[in-house]
Amino acid sequence: MNATPPAASDSGSWEASGESSVAVNANAGIISTGPGATIYTAPAVQLPPAQGVTGPRGQSNHNLPRPPSALFVGRDDDVTRLGTALAAESEPVTRILVGLGGVGKTSLTLQYAHRYRAAYTTVWWITADNPDAITAGLAALTSRLLPHLATPATTNALAEWAITWFQTHPGWLVVFDNADDPSHLAPVISQLDTGRHLITSRRTAGWHHLAAPLRLDVLSPNDAAELLMRTAGRHNVSERLVVAELAAELGHLPLALEQAGAYVHNHAISFAAYLERVRRYPARMFATAYAGSTDRRTVARVWRVTLSTIADRDPLAVEILRTLAWFAPDRLPQELITRIDDDILAVDDALALLAGYSMITLARPNLRVHRLVQAVARTADPADPLRTEEAILVARDRAARILLDSLPGGGGSEGESGGASIAVPQWEEWRTLRPHIEAFMDLVPREEDSADIAVVLHETSRFLLDQGHVTQAARYSERALSARERVLGSESPDTLSTRNQLGNIYRAAGDLGRAIPLYERTVADRERVLGADHPDTLSTRNYLANAYRDSGRVDRSIPLYERTLADRERVLGPDHPETLISRNNLASGYRDAGDLPRSISFFESTRDRAEQALGQDHPRTLLFRNNLATAYEAAGDLDRALPLYERTLGDRENLLGATHPDTLTTRNNLAGALQDSGGLHRAIELYERTLTDSERVLGLEHPRTLLVRSNLADALWQSGDREGARSLWESVLADSERLLGDDHPDTLLVRSNLAGALFGTGDAERATELWQSVVADSERVLGTDHPDALLARGNLARVGHSVELSERALADCVRVLGDSHPRTLTARRDLALAHAAAGDPMCAIALCEAAYHASVQVLGADHVRSRAIRSSLAGLLRGLIVRVPPFDGGASRKVLLNGG
Repeated sequence: MNATPPAASDSGSWEASGESSVAVNANAGIISTGPGATIYTAPAVQLPPAQGVTGPRGQSNHNLPRPPSALFVGRDDDVTRLGTALAAESEPVTRILVGLGGVGKTSLTLQYAHRYRAAYTTVWWITADNPDAITAGLAALTSRLLPHLATPATTNALAEWAITWFQTHPGWLVVFDNADDPSHLAPVISQLDTGRHLITSRRTAGWHHLAAPLRLDVLSPNDAAELLMRTAGRHNVSERLVVAELAAELGHLPLALEQAGAYVHNHAISFAAYLERVRRYPARMFATAYAGSTDRRTVARVWRVTLSTIADRDPLAVEILRTLAWFAPDRLPQELITRIDDDILAVDDALALLAGYSMITLARPNLRVHRLVQAVARTADPADPLRTEEAILVARDRAARILLDSLPGGGGSEGESGGASIAVPQWEEWRTLRPHIEAFMDLVPREEDSADIAVVLHETSRFLLDQGHVTQAARYSERALSARERVLGSESPDTLSTRNQLGNIYRAAGDLGRAIPLYERTVADRERVLGADHPDTLSTRNYLANAYRDSGRVDRSIPLYERTLADRERVLGPDHPETLISRNNLASGYRDAGDLPRSISFFESTRDRAEQALGQDHPRTLLFRNNLATAYEAAGDLDRALPLYERTLGDRENLLGATHPDTLTTRNNLAGALQDSGGLHRAIELYERTLTDSERVLGLEHPRTLLVRSNLADALWQSGDREGARSLWESVLADSERLLGDDHPDTLLVRSNLAGALFGTGDAERATELWQSVVADSERVLGTDHPDALLARGNLARVGHSVELSERALADCVRVLGDSHPRTLTARRDLALAHAAAGDPMCAIALCEAAYHASVQVLGADHVRSRAIRSSLAGLLRGLIVRVPPFDGGASRKVLLNGG
């Protein structure tokens, strides 16, 4: 069959040529060809003039697809906002409601349309996801207004008539629901200028020539929980917590909440059971519509359509979305995603496309992804070609590489020597990256950790340790060690590096029972794999010596310090920074052993070498100067300690800043020295300033912040504010037990201080209970001969002035610490006071005199311990029993040292 169009000069008739052909200029019936065919034709339909047809009235002035929802929760303000936006006096008015699929745009619009239907002459609902649907929606109005039309016209003709009707009948509202492309609506809206247009769309971009979009967000946590319970038909108060947890897991997305609530209701399971199912079987749960529902939409189905559209336009956008699924949903730096492809402009376009379909939200310099979008994007589904298991694993590996490449300071730089602290200027970068690392690690099974993931874990554990998050640091380091042993082998240098780091974390946690064996094994392995003189071997040996010192095993720490120093001098040179660290640590060992003259000599030589080799203002030089001041203070030489602290504090403020952690360390120590010298008012001011800065810079829960709070309590006690000190120690103990654990040395120290405060305020019974627990825990955790355990036993003996316990405490001090150690001198004084309390003043005076002379000889007459013993002796000579606080200065306050 062929038909030839008329020539330009013809009148408009058509001619047919060929067997069984026809030619028709206009048709309103059926045409068939072939042998014996019958041809029926009818004239074109003539529709009545639109302006003469009245619109629907009363309850029939709409075609809204559903009644208002009985489950409409938490959107009243949004309905009001929408009504205000549509109430502008000028016409036409176009408003565009945009948001993620499933967020409730259609439900909100439907609720508004029902609530304000009487305000419009006609409310007409059109599905607008494609041009044909828009045309059909307009044509449906004509069919409604002309129900007795005997012969149907074409859909296009009916739609054109509807447009004419809208133009001649003002006061209407037309809803274009689920519009996908602004260009599909523009030709229609441009002709409709006598009413209101309300558009809903997942797309946020491309509407600027029509109107500024109004964004609809997810429900508030409370409203989300309410919707979940209403849908499930339950309001059990006891389930509130798990309901809130489930609502958060579903990202407070209305569609997901209704889907979950209906499942809970129809399957008669608990909210907790649904939460377990959605975590265990995400693909199936996201794709399951509830039984009996006429609405077959589910989270997976709604977003699959959107993802297919995005994939057709830009496959890179889908790759990016699968990668984003492995990070935290909020505050993700956009610059991280630029690492996904070398073509930055292509990445920009892909992100814009994802944002245009509400799959992400761009809020430069960050972006945000709904947590359920992430959950679907990283969940394999055999029925979805965009979510194959292979594609998802590729995205996971890509996310790991992005994290590795984004590590502040460069991924994989795992230097250990001289302390492995993260540079302070990098802290903010780490804090930005940390939630995304944590989200990634929570999603990846431990047994699937790769070499890249192990590096991220290792480096993050270093930052967490710096920030005082010891428990999480240990968890990450243990996981990194497991991954490296599996992937690289137990003797790989990287594996040994992680094992060394794990030892550092255990030591910081006060878990010397695990730290020391781990260090010992790592030293042996490094000596075998790397050699005895390798810098990393020497580093671990240094850390092992630190752990021995912490455990009170001076007989093992000092020889190891001395050996490591000799080796570093030989291998690295006498003025190498790591050699100077070894000298510093050996000096600290002598200080803790009570050999103050040798400690001071080593600290002084270390400072002098550092000033010559590194310079007067080098951070390491200031570190050694701070530690030298602590040795002067321990020796009671405040005339040298105070000026050195003052100078070091000024230099650190100038070089590092007033709130740098090292500056805060020196300010804390200066406050302690002022406290010992009688400058109590200024000491309290410095402690308070240091505490404020520590809380802001390090955080309320950092171990150093807790120590400064404890030191402030000690100063308040000395100033006479007994209740203030007691209350502060109570709060510090609660925080220490919660953050560090009951057995951490710092926790035991604070518990001992609180016991002293309780004793001093008359609560001897509770004080005794606390000291008994300190003795038991110190002996169990640190060992019976640890200096802190000796101190705890001494404090317990002093509570009851027990001669027997005091003699045992003195004997232990002499055996473990030596006859002239400062704590041994105090133990002699305590034994004297016990004899006095037992009614033997002559013996008490003799013992106290001996203790005083020994203290003057070792520490000097002006040392705080010498003064305390002299005060006790004076009281005995006056025939009085002097009851000194069971925790003298130096026992309760902790000086902060720098160095590795």
